[in-house]
Amino acid sequence: MKLRLLHSNPILLTLLPRQVFTVCLLYEINKGKASPWHPYFLHLPRSYSILATFGELKTQALQVDYAIWAAQKTVTKAKYEWEQAFTLMKELKFKPLLLTFRAWIWATGTVQIIARDKISQTSGNICYLCKHFLVGGD
Repeated sequence: MKLRLLHSNPILLTLLPRQVFTVCLLYEINKGKASPWHPYFLHLPRSYSILATFGELKTQALQVDYAIWAAQKTVTKAKYEWEQAFTLMKELKFKPLLLTFRAWIWATGTVQIIARDKISQTSGNICYLCKHFLVGGD
């Protein structure tokens, strides 16, 4: 199924832009070696140190009540956004590994890093990549 055909999909219309971007990234990764972006994806970091990846021990190590609350809220928000996008990802027939919350966190971390790096070539490539999915890609 082509992602660009989902413009009228009610699920897609309810997602935030960063959620759509995350789904686009995972959609292309789901293609594996068939993706022209596969060599690029091999060079992405395997993990990020963002609040959404903090487990209970790391969260408690923050020690300040507000910092602990912020970390917990970040995880809750990430799970909510993942759950909102989950049905769309299943419709797109993502591999089981890419449907996991852990994969979602990794992809959102990638999107966050790209969003911070607006002027780099990497950012331009990913923006092109997302546009490719939504407008004219496979």
